[in-house]
Amino acid sequence: MPSSTLRKTIFSLCFLAILILSTGCGGGFSTVKVNQTPQTCGQCQFVYSTTNSGEILTFPVSSTGALGTPTSVAGPANSAGIITLVTGGAQRVYLYVSDPGDNSIRVYNINNRDGSIAPASVGPYPLRNANGTAGELALFGTTLYVASSGGGISAFSVNSDGSLATVAGSPFAAGVGLSHLAVIPSETVANTTFLYAANTDDANGSISAFNIRPNGALAPVAGSPFATVPGGGPAGFYDGGKILYVALQNANGVAALNIADDGSLTPVAGSPFSAGHGTSSLTGADGFLFATNNSDGTISSYSIDPFSGVLAEVSGSPFSAAVSSGDTLYVNGKLFVPDASANSITGFEPDLTTGAVASLTGSPYQAGAGPLSLTIMQFPAFDPP
Repeated sequence: MPSSTLRKTIFSLCFLAILILSTGCGGGFSTVKVNQTPQTCGQCQFVYSTTNSGEILTFPVSSTGALGTPTSVAGPANSAGIITLVTGGAQRVYLYVSDPGDNSIRVYNINNRDGSIAPASVGPYPLRNANGTAGELALFGTTLYVASSGGGISAFSVNSDGSLATVAGSPFAAGVGLSHLAVIPSETVANTTFLYAANTDDANGSISAFNIRPNGALAPVAGSPFATVPGGGPAGFYDGGKILYVALQNANGVAALNIADDGSLTPVAGSPFSAGHGTSSLTGADGFLFATNNSDGTISSYSIDPFSGVLAEVSGSPFSAAVSSGDTLYVNGKLFVPDASANSITGFEPDLTTGAVASLTGSPYQAGAGPLSLTIMQFPAFDPP
């Protein structure tokens, strides 16, 4: 998500639009005229959630952004990683879920007519890490990265049938207690993309940095890992373009780090910036950053200086939210916070002129199980629908 959730979502949307429509993916839905009813659910959206009870939930999303009643299939319990991918054509939409129970990745087919999911005929795929368990997932093209609490990053190439093939050299060593990943294209160097890994249990609160090679392999950036604050407990990321923002769950703050041409990281003046208690997840849009504080059930909201990257907390922040059990999902101007303690997902709508955060109508949305990690699948619009 993160975290890199927004970039994951954007990638899935763009790739899907290209495959189905052979047109670009821009600020709105792509549109194509067809002579018959399309095989894809036009403009449908679905939120998928892992749970603490061994279920994967599918929530339909209404035109207003509200979540409907979920359906459930069996899945791994306590998974911290879930992500969608389209490959091999319009009829192939996949959901990947990390399974900490057997340290593997499980694959599900997404029905592109109604968003429902079912176990795929491929997988599960065990991680090669001897220690640790599978956690957050990230994508670069059709390369899937998996964080392991043991400090390794596994990399897989995704085939057109959804199956996975291990990238040469995988797993790649990161740091202690690895929890979150972020894939960030360089804004200053063409054809260059970096992967950042949060070493949550490292005493220096460090971030491991890698260059992504054309085959998906990871090469450490010189000087990696880069410290945040001692014992900071880095967690969720937010891609600020030339700046990487990092939630510091043990330091109750947000670190802001300049991304150099080579991917190395240096602190922005004034970093870290104060947040609520237990800052675990970051997301943002239109010049604002939102930090979810999972110890006091709030969301801290900041305006981002477009030149320096400095954060300024907006009036009224932090805003009352929920005690989050996973990363906050941002999509289409809405924030969704999983709350396993209440078996629900709480929805919010930030004002993207002031940064104020307000509850969505009908929220919280009942899940019937304890939601943990969230992702979204959004199908393009068709004309006629």
